Amino acid sequence: MTPADQATPKADAAFSIRRRQRRDRRVIQVSSSVSAMDALRARIRAQSEKVAVHIQTDPAAQAFISDWTTPEPQNH
Repeated sequence: MTPADQATPKADAAFSIRRRQRRDRRVIQVSSSVSAMDALRARIRAQSEKVAVHIQTDPAAQAFISDWTTPEPQNH
């Protein structure tokens, strides 16, 4: 087992990954199910909510987002 495989938590994995050799290349097949995709989307929503709460509560984060979302003036 590779170090990357050991570092990946199996309980939270949303996809099953199979590795095999085809000719001289290693082929990685990723398969997913509807429930796995739902779990992935739920995890992304939870992380997005944490980011939104952080931005609301941290003045430095608010300043960064304000600056980052302000478009640069275009000189034609």
